[in-house]
Amino acid sequence: MKRLLSSFWFKVTLSAVLLAVLFVRTDFHDLGQAFARTHGAWLVAALIGYLVSQIVSVARWCLLARPLGFREPFGRFVDYYFNGMFLNLFVPSTVAGDVSRALLLAGQSKRRGLALTSVIADRGIGFIALVWIGAAAILLVTTYPLPSVIYWAGLVAPLASVALWWLAPLALARFLPSEHRWRLLVERDLKPYRRDHQLLVVSLGLASVFHLIQIFSQVFVANALDLHLPWTFFLIFVPIVNIAGMLPISFSGVGVREAGYWYFLGLVGVDRELAIALGLLSSAIVIVGGLAGAPAFLRTRPQG
Repeated sequence: MKRLLSSFWFKVTLSAVLLAVLFVRTDFHDLGQAFARTHGAWLVAALIGYLVSQIVSVARWCLLARPLGFREPFGRFVDYYFNGMFLNLFVPSTVAGDVSRALLLAGQSKRRGLALTSVIADRGIGFIALVWIGAAAILLVTTYPLPSVIYWAGLVAPLASVALWWLAPLALARFLPSEHRWRLLVERDLKPYRRDHQLLVVSLGLASVFHLIQIFSQVFVANALDLHLPWTFFLIFVPIVNIAGMLPISFSGVGVREAGYWYFLGLVGVDRELAIALGLLSSAIVIVGGLAGAPAFLRTRPQG
């Protein structure tokens, strides 16, 4: 079952099924009209914003890798990161790109565990920042009709994310033998992150910048469709949809993203066709962004 859920074809199939369900009641004439009116300049701006956000993410990963002894030039980190973005489009595993960049960072050394630690820390801090941005928007921006469960999630999620990052690993490690690799990871390899508060603050700041750029890239996509919504609403629903898109069940979040946009934009009276168009264009930008990693993939693949 686990192998099935992680397979490339399962994810593609599920994305196709989700889109098919959405399309059942969609007026394709109106959807086509929405695409026909699209302003290309705003889409280009959204794509540039998406790519810039990835460079910010590379900077965060580089910052987190330095305390573990990795001194590679920033350009190498860019290549390893974009190689992972490219692989995540095609390899049948959601962690393939992360494992790939960890292996590339480790190189021929025996520091694969430390390299993977830097990637895990990068992902974890990014997730916490995304949760906090969404929760802050949910609790502070009260002008939109949201289900009560979302407000409760805004209260609980930040505390839960901190517990998962800070307390859960320590608690679990106590039940493992002293030489167990996961206990060593928590108590030894993650020690630089637990002690260096400045590193954590700067990393969280970069993660927040990364997510805010991505959120405003979605505002640009909406502008491309002449869909002018308050940017504050994007701070609420984009983090929720992005978190759902992280689940390892679909192809780059396609289908999940469109369904999420359809639901949340429907709450503020946006037509089904416009909401789905926004989701499809957003998914296209993610895919094009991943394809932009092809040159890095070619530069970093083993020569034989």
